[in-house]
Amino acid sequence: MASKKDNSKSGSTISTSVLMSEVATKFESIPKKMVKEVISSFLGSIEENVASSNKVRIDKLGILQVKDRAPRMGRNPQTGEEIKIPASKKVSFRVASSLKEAVGVKKKSAATAKTRKARAAKKKK
Repeated sequence: MASKKDNSKSGSTISTSVLMSEVATKFESIPKKMVKEVISSFLGSIEENVASSNKVRIDKLGILQVKDRAPRMGRNPQTGEEIKIPASKKVSFRVASSLKEAVGVKKKSAATAKTRKARAAKKKK
């Protein structure tokens, strides 16, 4: 008999269905099927809004948004030939500070931020 993977250890991947099951066990008075429908609807709503170029802010998690990428020049790694990369879009996620704190991400000092700004200003010149 195969044993189930332990998803509680650090670094493992938790699927949406496992998250749905965890939520359903916390709300025993609500049928599991209904919990799955609500979460699926929630995720679908997020997808629709991001696809429509709306920012989606989820408290304690972060912000999902679409960002435009400017056209740029690139290089074919095999031939070295320069190629023009057209403008495109990308989905960006900015992590909420509360989640960073929960994970233990250290805040950058003000001196580091100033140094970064000074370097950026120097590059623009």
